[in-house]
Amino acid sequence: MLELPAILGTPTNESCAIIEIVHSNISSLTGIDSPNVSEYQEFILTNAQLQKMDDKVFDKFNNMKRIHLDRNLLQEVKFSTPLQALQELYLSKNQIEKVNLEPLTKLQILNVDDNNLTSLDGLTCTLTELVQFTAINNQISNIGSCFKLNQKLKILSLAFNRITEIDGEVFSGLNNLETLILDNNKIRKIAPNAFDSLTVLGDLNLQKNALISLSMYTFHALGALHSLSIANNKLTAIEPGTFKNLARLRHLELGQNLLTRIKNGTFQGLITIDSLDLSYQLLKELDEGAFEGLPNVLFLDLSKNFLWKIKANAFQGLVTCLHLNLRQNYIMLQPNVFNGLKKVLSLELGGNLNLGELPLNGFNGLEELKGLDLSNLTIRAIKYGAFNGLYQLSTLEMRHNAIKILEEESFIGLSNLQYLDLRYNLIEEIKANAFYELHKVSDLNVANNRINKLVKDSFQGLRMLAMLNLGNQSISTIEPESFMGLNELQSLMLNNNNISSLQAGTFSGLNKLTNLNLNANKIIKISIKVFDDVPLLQSLYLQDNNIVTIESNSFLQLNQLATLNLSVNFLNTLQESIFNGLSTVTVLDLNFSRIYKVEAGAFKGVDQLKNLDLSKNPISEIVPKTFVGVPKLETLRLSMHIAYLRSNAFDSLPCVKSLTISYCHLIEIPDSVFKGMANLENLNFGQCDLVNIKANAFDGLGNLRHLLFDDTNITNIETGAFNGLSNIQYISTTVFSNIHGVDYYQNNHFNFYKMSINRIDPGAFRGLGKPENDVYLHLDGNKLIQILTDNFVGLEGMRTISLSDNQIDEIQPNAFQTLQKLTDLSLNSNKIQDIQPTIFNGLVSLKTLNLRNNKIKSLDGNPFGLLNRLNVLNLGNNSLTELPAKAFDKLPLVTLSMDANLLRTFDQNAFSGVPTLTLLNISHNDLADDNILSFLQPLKTLRNLDLSYNHFKKIDAKVLKRGMFPILLVDINGNNIPCENLPKLLLDLILARILYRKHGLSDLGSFDHTSCIPTQVSLPKSGSAIKEDFSGLESLLNGTSDVVDSIASGITDVSTDENKIVEKHFGQLEKRVDELNVKAKKINNRNNSKHSYDVDIYQALLIILCVAFCLSQFMGIYKKCVGNQTNIRFRREQSEIELFAGTNSGSPS
Repeated sequence: MLELPAILGTPTNESCAIIEIVHSNISSLTGIDSPNVSEYQEFILTNAQLQKMDDKVFDKFNNMKRIHLDRNLLQEVKFSTPLQALQELYLSKNQIEKVNLEPLTKLQILNVDDNNLTSLDGLTCTLTELVQFTAINNQISNIGSCFKLNQKLKILSLAFNRITEIDGEVFSGLNNLETLILDNNKIRKIAPNAFDSLTVLGDLNLQKNALISLSMYTFHALGALHSLSIANNKLTAIEPGTFKNLARLRHLELGQNLLTRIKNGTFQGLITIDSLDLSYQLLKELDEGAFEGLPNVLFLDLSKNFLWKIKANAFQGLVTCLHLNLRQNYIMLQPNVFNGLKKVLSLELGGNLNLGELPLNGFNGLEELKGLDLSNLTIRAIKYGAFNGLYQLSTLEMRHNAIKILEEESFIGLSNLQYLDLRYNLIEEIKANAFYELHKVSDLNVANNRINKLVKDSFQGLRMLAMLNLGNQSISTIEPESFMGLNELQSLMLNNNNISSLQAGTFSGLNKLTNLNLNANKIIKISIKVFDDVPLLQSLYLQDNNIVTIESNSFLQLNQLATLNLSVNFLNTLQESIFNGLSTVTVLDLNFSRIYKVEAGAFKGVDQLKNLDLSKNPISEIVPKTFVGVPKLETLRLSMHIAYLRSNAFDSLPCVKSLTISYCHLIEIPDSVFKGMANLENLNFGQCDLVNIKANAFDGLGNLRHLLFDDTNITNIETGAFNGLSNIQYISTTVFSNIHGVDYYQNNHFNFYKMSINRIDPGAFRGLGKPENDVYLHLDGNKLIQILTDNFVGLEGMRTISLSDNQIDEIQPNAFQTLQKLTDLSLNSNKIQDIQPTIFNGLVSLKTLNLRNNKIKSLDGNPFGLLNRLNVLNLGNNSLTELPAKAFDKLPLVTLSMDANLLRTFDQNAFSGVPTLTLLNISHNDLADDNILSFLQPLKTLRNLDLSYNHFKKIDAKVLKRGMFPILLVDINGNNIPCENLPKLLLDLILARILYRKHGLSDLGSFDHTSCIPTQVSLPKSGSAIKEDFSGLESLLNGTSDVVDSIASGITDVSTDENKIVEKHFGQLEKRVDELNVKAKKINNRNNSKHSYDVDIYQALLIILCVAFCLSQFMGIYKKCVGNQTNIRFRREQSEIELFAGTNSGSPS
């Protein structure tokens, strides 16, 4: 019985009490008990693994309106009691085979989708109020005869079933049905009068069935129908008059059938239809008058048929058709075939395999056509007059054909054409006046053809042409005046050709050209006056050529050019004033142009330049005045073989905000090299080798925010190297970001990770950032050998410094003396052998010190004595053999790691001055004598002790218990404790309430997943097996079981005081354990040997104690969890503790 708490408060008329249980594990629902059953109006039990439900489970819920039982495992559903208020029932996504809803006479919505129903016979006979019924995706083959009694039904969906036939009576009486969905069945036959009662039906879906034929009376009663789909059937013919009464039909889908012919009068009566889909048929011919009766059709799709012949006047009557799709057929155009299509705006003929040529007057009748698709055909030639009558055509697509020659006046008659696409043909020649009369064409695309020469008057007639694409050809020669007449041309694409030279006059006539693309040609030389005829040019692309020479003043007339791309060429030297005349250029790309030298004044005249790319050039030296003439430059990229940056090399770049220097080998970054770049914000060294950063190298960069070293190496950093970088926000490397998974841009983080740094001079970081900022410095993975006195002067606000993975063997006194705010210092993985107290002078705030993986041999002299705030110290993996007395005296340590050393012993007072220690790790050492553990006595706060992988043969649990201050967790794995002694030790630890760490393995060298040393056992010979009486042990175990049962019964009583239970029962339990020990020892003494019974007994004791402890803890949890429910809406998710006392195989017991 499902028990629900009372609803608090008094429900109002507007309130709705809901029961919701989801994602549970309920196999059976036998009843629901609640003091407020009459107030619940909705019940939701979904995704609950429900398999069975009692037929009277909802008897008392008089006001229940909606029940959701979807997404369960129900196989049968039955209601035996009327629920007068129930209006909606949802049973989808179960495994239902049988349904009995006879008493639910007021039901309005029923959903049984996604079940295993095979028949609807008798299901809805009593449901006279039903408005919506869906049974999608079942196994239904028998519809039954009940629907005639569901006269209020408006929506009926039986899609994705196994219905094969619709007889004449099945839908009789459904005078209010508006939507009928029968798609994805196996319907082969529909009775002529099957739909006679459906006088208000608006939507009928019969697609994806097996219909072979339709009676001309099938739809005669469906006068209100507005959407009909019969697509994806096996119809071979449609009799004329089949649709004659569908006066309101707007959408008809007949695609993917087997129609071979459209008879005259087939579509008679479809006066309101606006779309007709006849694609994917077997149509071969279209007869005259095939589409009569479609006065308002807008879209006609005849694509993907086998049409080869369209008779004259076949389209007669399609007076309103706007879009005609005839793609992928076998049509051979004949004159006047499109008569009657006076309003068609778009015609698609692409992919017709037999359309090898365009005949004269082939498009007559298409007076309003604006878009014509003739792509992917086999057109080899365009005959004169082929486009006669297409006076309104604006778009003509003829890509992917086989045209070789564009003859004179090929496009006569297309006076309004605006876009012409001739890509991917075989065009080798464009004859003069080929585009005659195309006065309005603005976009001509002739790319990807075989043109090798442009001759005079090739484009005559294209008066309004704005864009011309001649890319990806074989053009090697452009005769003078080839572009004459293109007075409005703005963009010319000549990329990917074989042009090797440009002569004066090549671009004559292109007075308005703004974009010229000549990339990927074979141009060797840019001569003077080549571009004089294109004074309005704004973008010039000359990349990926063979340019070696640019004559002086070649760009003199280009006083409106904004972008010039000369990348990937062979320029060798940038001579003085080579860009003279380019006063408006803002972007200059010289990337990978094999430039070896940049002469002083090379950029004179480029006054407006903002973006300059000189990357991937073998420039070895940047000298002063290199960049004179570009005072507005904002972004500069340099790379390849730069070895020298001379002082004041960038002195003429006051506006540069971003500078990238990559793939370089700089001997040094000298002082004042960046002077003159006062507004530089981003400086990026990428894949560089910087041998030496000199003092004041970054002088003048007061506004630098970001300094990036991407895959860059630095050898030496001199004193004062970062002087002047007072506003720096971060220094970073992508290597550090990728390996450590941190944000690449972190303010006040200075990352020099893995940069091969050998030496950092004292005061190197002086002037880096603001002293008051909290700084995090990462110098990991370098090659530092020494940390010098005052190495970190200038970083007084530093919080963290990491020097791990270097080769440091010396740290000079006072190396960190200025770092009074430092809290974390990492020196792990170095070669440090000796630690002197003076090393840590000044570290008054240090909390964490990592010296792991060094070569430290001794801690004599109290080296950490000055670190009076140190909480975490890691000395693991060093070479310590002993610990002196008071080695950590007066340190407020919380965590101390000394694992993986060579410790054999240490002074008993080694930890006497560490009263706050909580975690101690002395694993992986050579400790053997368990007496040494007496050092634990003064460590009152120690809670976690790692003794693993030493040589202890025994460990006294009493030493670990330490009276009122026990250790909570100990690791004793990997020692030399014999397996015969381990169970006793683990039992002692449990009794002392000390947890022990388990290693996860279970073999002969372990017990309860704790490792030990196996002992060879001499087994008795055959016939002399040891016989012992264990009846006493059995009695004691049974008695212990009674004690546990007593504890459990105490826990079930909420009022029981757990302290009384512990006091009452655990004393007796420990006494019984002692009795078991005595019994075991007597057996062992009598046999004078130890054998497997020892382990069995102790294992039993461990189980008993663990159960007892778990029960005592469970009692407290149980008390806290029990409380009153106060919400009016109940929701339970992911629960394995069931609320049912009835059958529930899935619930825990």
